[in-house]
Amino acid sequence: MECSEGADGGERVLDLSHLGLNSVNVDSVAEKRRAETSYLLLCYNRLTALPISIHLFTNLQFLDVSNNALTDLSEAITGLSNLQTLLAKNNRLDEFSLPKDLSSLQRLEVVNLSGNRFEQIPKQLLHLPRLQSLSFGGNRLKHIPAEIDCLK
Repeated sequence: MECSEGADGGERVLDLSHLGLNSVNVDSVAEKRRAETSYLLLCYNRLTALPISIHLFTNLQFLDVSNNALTDLSEAITGLSNLQTLLAKNNRLDEFSLPKDLSSLQRLEVVNLSGNRFEQIPKQLLHLPRLQSLSFGGNRLKHIPAEIDCLK
């Protein structure tokens, strides 16, 4: 487990990528470290679901769960109210993998769900007020909803 400061010294990065993990026990991460972590890297593992206790990273702004085997982004993700960037590329996600209500993710600006199994863009993503970048390349999209024009 590696924890370091970001380039500007303000971001705290917890890098758990490339470890071949099947699961992550968030409770085993010290409470102080969870509170200080703003970047959590869980990419290139074998995760099939996010840990229910992911919301214990109370100041998380950046979450990368790309290149796993995720089929579900649990309701726990809605507890990440400071999240600004979600990268979940190259998993097994589809339009039923996201929580139905994402209204608690008011700060979310960047979502990358490229390389998954989406046939539709989930409508709950289109209602995020700060969303600036939405990536769905390499999916199975059948059409682009008209509501996409409402994004800023």
